[in-house]
Parts: sequence; C-alpha cells; structure tokens
Amino acid sequence: MMARHFVNRHGFTLIELLTIIVLLGIIAVAATAKWPGDMQEEAAIKEFKRAIRYAQHQAMTRSFVGGSTAWGISVSATTYTIGRRGGGENAGADFTNRALLAEGTIPISDPTAGDGLWFNGLGVPITADPAAPDYEQPLSAPANGLTYTIAGSEHLTVCLQTGYVMEGATCP
Repeated sequence: MMARHFVNRHGFTLIELLTIIVLLGIIAVAATAKWPGDMQEEAAIKEFKRAIRYAQHQAMTRSFVGGSTAWGISVSATTYTIGRRGGGENAGADFTNRALLAEGTIPISDPTAGDGLWFNGLGVPITADPAAPDYEQPLSAPANGLTYTIAGSEHLTVCLQTGYVMEGATCP
C-alpha cells in the first residue's frame, strides 16, 4: 500500500510572519517620527491666530471712526480679550478673558506690554498709546512685526503695514 503525503498550503510560514512583523515595525517607527510633537500647542496657535483675525474683522465691520472705536485684542498671561479700546464694548462672553484651549495653562507673551493690539477700519494695526493716541497712524515699530510667543516656543506675528497674521517670528 502506498502512503499518501499531503502538503498543507493553507497558512503562512514562520519566515513570512516574521517579515510582516518587521515591516509593520518599520512603518510604525516612521509614522511615530512624523507624528506632531504637541498637538495642543498647534491648536493654541491656530486659536490665537483666529482670535486676532476676528479682532481685525470687528474693526473693519464695526464703524471705526477714531480712538474709542478701535477694536483689538489684549493679552494677560494665559487669557485674551477682544473688544473696543477702553473696554467700552467686548466681542461677547466667548472672547472675554478667554484661555487658549480648555486647560487655560498655555502662556501668551504680550509684545505690546499691556497696551493691546488695536486695528483701524482697514484692519491695519494702529498706535494705542493712551497718553498720546494717534488712532489713524499705523504702527511703524518694530519693523518685523509684533510677535506673540505662545507656550514659550511658538511664534505668531502680526505684520504692521498690512495686518497680515502669520506663524513665525518675522514678516516677509
């Protein structure tokens, strides 16, 4: 009688399984290296950029006629407020003493030393010195723009002649 010999071809060999595991490991390492380091900082930058642009929008659409009608943004350690110069009107509860993200622990530096960033009806940053305000005069210094530092290392700059808000430490 002849012995029957069956070949089982319904599975994977050990070498094939090890090859797949090694390839998955390489893909996982590559994906981890490309993953953003801190997504909270990135979200904070985007939120603050949106807030500055909203302050500009308010200035351009809310009857700018001079000093007390300038709209802008003021910063205090970890919060910001959008409103009219002098506090006569705010953009609402959502933009009064608002913290970046829910935790409220992300610090924001204030390049205006507490004076706030104010915009004219064209959305251009203007002087806001309470002692000698010239609300029609665009800011001229610093030449490379007003740079906010968020979370100690990320930069957001407002270009002075145009009001353009960009990520990075200097204007183009």
